Amino acid sequence: MSYEVTMYIIHQLFRPFGYLSIKGVSGKFIYDWVIPFILSFLSMAYFYFLATPSSLLGGNGFFKNTISFISILPGFYIAALAAIATFNRKQIDDPLISDAGTPYIYVKGVKENGKPYRTKEDMTRRLFLCMLFSFLTAESIFLIMLHNFAIPLLATPTNAYCIAIYSFIFLLILWQLLVTTFFGLYYLGDRIHLNN
Repeated sequence: MSYEVTMYIIHQLFRPFGYLSIKGVSGKFIYDWVIPFILSFLSMAYFYFLATPSSLLGGNGFFKNTISFISILPGFYIAALAAIATFNRKQIDDPLISDAGTPYIYVKGVKENGKPYRTKEDMTRRLFLCMLFSFLTAESIFLIMLHNFAIPLLATPTNAYCIAIYSFIFLLILWQLLVTTFFGLYYLGDRIHLNN
């Protein structure tokens, strides 16, 4: 197996996170990164000044309750993804419109002769929503697995720096997941029904 084919296979495995590389959607960077960063810092300040370690790490703490909630989300995201992929409405295949023109993404692949290629693909509403809910599914599964791997580190109360770093990473991914979910709900419930 050639290096290009191996890299393409790895690229496919991480393709659900391709939503983050969509270009040309107005305000997308703010939704994807700025708002989650601000909410993560505010959450860290809240936990630092007002919470106790047991309220974070205890058996009925924030992390455990949040993971319990997130563990039910992938099923809903996959159902939404299936509904969008098969939605029978002509307007959903119209190009996505943005102030900066038609949003796009670069698609990578390997031709039959083994040579890699990279093409620019314009976004339709269906493609955008499929990528969004695919990303949400993958991110929720990733957050659950991240927490399960971090449990041994969190079990050591003297490891305060690890707990603080992990808490910020967890909160950043959590807030990104929630903000993107609300953006997807806005798009499905409102924006998709408008003709412009």
